[in-house]
Amino acid sequence: MNQSASTRKESDRLASKSWLKSLFARPEIGPIGVMLLLFGMLGYFSIPAGEFSLNPFAGEGFNALGIRNNLRVIAQLGIIALGAGLLIIAGEFDLSIGSMIGFAGACMAMVLRWGFAIVIPYISFEGGMHVEFFTLIHITDISPIGAITITMCFTLFFGWLQGYIVVRSGLPSFIVTLGGLFFLRGLTEVSLRAFNHRPDQTKGATTVTELPDIKNIIDVPGHGEMERDAAKALSEADLMAILKDVPADTIASLTERLQYTAQRVADAKTQIMAAKGVKPLERALENAIESGNTVMADTIRNKIETFVVTPTVPKEITDIDVARAYIDTIGSARPVANFFGGDILQPIFDFLYFPVDWNTNNFGNQFAPGLYSCVMIWVILALLCYVVLSRTQAGNWIYSTGGNLQAAKANGVPTDRVKISLFVFSAFCATIFATCQVFEVNTADAAKGNLKELEAIAAAVIGGIVMTGGFGTVVGIIVGAFIFGLAKEAFFYIPGIDGSFYRVFLGLVIIASALLNENIRKRIMGAL
Repeated sequence: MNQSASTRKESDRLASKSWLKSLFARPEIGPIGVMLLLFGMLGYFSIPAGEFSLNPFAGEGFNALGIRNNLRVIAQLGIIALGAGLLIIAGEFDLSIGSMIGFAGACMAMVLRWGFAIVIPYISFEGGMHVEFFTLIHITDISPIGAITITMCFTLFFGWLQGYIVVRSGLPSFIVTLGGLFFLRGLTEVSLRAFNHRPDQTKGATTVTELPDIKNIIDVPGHGEMERDAAKALSEADLMAILKDVPADTIASLTERLQYTAQRVADAKTQIMAAKGVKPLERALENAIESGNTVMADTIRNKIETFVVTPTVPKEITDIDVARAYIDTIGSARPVANFFGGDILQPIFDFLYFPVDWNTNNFGNQFAPGLYSCVMIWVILALLCYVVLSRTQAGNWIYSTGGNLQAAKANGVPTDRVKISLFVFSAFCATIFATCQVFEVNTADAAKGNLKELEAIAAAVIGGIVMTGGFGTVVGIIVGAFIFGLAKEAFFYIPGIDGSFYRVFLGLVIIASALLNENIRKRIMGAL
């Protein structure tokens, strides 16, 4: 046998491959298969027991509300996975992501509620030596963009500081960011307890509540800015005055929709009453059949067939109802808060409710108003990351920094600047995550973001990122976030299996993905 013919040559890496071999050499192909499997599991197992359907959207997992909630979980994880994934490609880790989320959310909520001040401590000798504070700046009313900007100053600086320590000291990023994890979590709790307590309390709470629903502050004609719910609670005279200036075609459209909703609610109530009325007869029929009383069984069957429920009369639509519905259509007076915490694609979800009749719950009301804005933000960030990583010189620098650090330095790549920039970007992604949460739920908690750093790294690894750096794609990170989010939901619908089994599944997937990613990397690099 000719040994030289069977020996792999370096030039073999450059030989043309079939499209099928090229496809299966992609690091994303395995995760995409797992993602499709989870799609099928969630679609199948979420169909109510006793029902059969080949339509995956017939179950709870992929109805309008299921899509809305699932994509929220996936998008939020996907945002921080982008920051973690790009940093891993450059050969570093950030374990402070979860604590950064809690810190950013708490900082933003405190600024929104109590304002922002810069104080200078000094030593006073009046009445004995003690420390006093001189207030340099104190702003009580901070806008959403102001709160986000102030928070970004803190978080981006801390991300820069961690990156600077890593590149200047040579310490592993694992150790530096582990210290950052504990530092930020402790600082968040200390700050919240210091600011968030009443005079009669010895120690404050680690949550910030009582924030206004900023995204739902609207400019009501004749009344100025107020929260949407407060506007709908105005007196009937005020509501009628608002309706007076609404165009006739808008009133007609709102009235038609409200009449449709009223009819759907009435039909749902009628069906519920019918089901309640028939159920005792069905139980009696089962007993009659079991006892062998055929005459009684026939009688009960006849009653079931002829059972009639008086249909529920739909609610009459009044001008007050139309006025409140119109208030729901008024756009937010706080577009920044609405951008991060509001909804998107509302017209599509409205169309799916009326006239398509799909976005409807069991009581006839609209299931979901739209998708959470964090989905849109995730898509924007993913597109930007894709362009940077695959279409720019900066992307080449990221790959080369993680692939071979010394060779990258020898070729003039600013590796230190690349790493520091990616630590800053990781902090940016964590802050965006926190911003979405604060404006969605109008609260903040020091425990927010707990273990999210591990979930972000896991999503990146599942998506094809190699832990040693220099290998991975944005598409893979997106797929990894989908897998993580879908697994969380799918296993809770499987009968006979504890929902927490998804952690076991994800653990196996992470190990398998790491082995597969390394194997693919070696094949691409010609080591196999």
